[in-house]
Amino acid sequence: MSMIAGIEGILESKRVDCAFVRVGGVTFQIWVPGYDLAILTGVGSVVRLVTHLVVREDDLQLYGFVEERGRTMFESLLSISGVGPKAALAVLSVMSTEELVTCILAGDANAIAKAQGVGKRTAERIILDLKGKVEDELGGLALLSPSVGGIAAGGASDAALAALLGLGFSALEARQALGVEQQEGLSVDDRVRRALQRIGTNNGN
Repeated sequence: MSMIAGIEGILESKRVDCAFVRVGGVTFQIWVPGYDLAILTGVGSVVRLVTHLVVREDDLQLYGFVEERGRTMFESLLSISGVGPKAALAVLSVMSTEELVTCILAGDANAIAKAQGVGKRTAERIILDLKGKVEDELGGLALLSPSVGGIAAGGASDAALAALLGLGFSALEARQALGVEQQEGLSVDDRVRRALQRIGTNNGN
């Protein structure tokens, strides 16, 4: 357990990869993933982050997350050999926790490797080390939202996602294309057809 498990205070300012939060008379610099940083709006407003403290010989670095599952995934990434705090932060900045879980389950190393400083080999190691853990925790929802749990567990979106993955699209591409269609009653074929049309339009085809 981190010595500082959470921070609640006034958001003073934001940078590309961190937030400055004032607690009483002390301002903390907290490194925050891009997805979470976008949620922190309104300088001067009260914000709360769950945190993980990284202790080094000459430095203390505090990492913050809007939700517990973000911190859980961050700590899981840190447990992997060769993945440090900056690399873990970079992964969670190019995709949400839910998207990362989907990439891990689908074995999509290319999508994970898009994170700055994370190569293909490291991405493959992330998948290898975390896939079993993610599968074990599907029922407990420790890392997943209900929507991702539904995909992984074989919900209505599962067949559509699997079809796009089978056609060679990355998990991230497939989820982005499918995620737009939220209307109830659409068949799997209709969702796949519309997703393919959307991908084709985005690619200029």
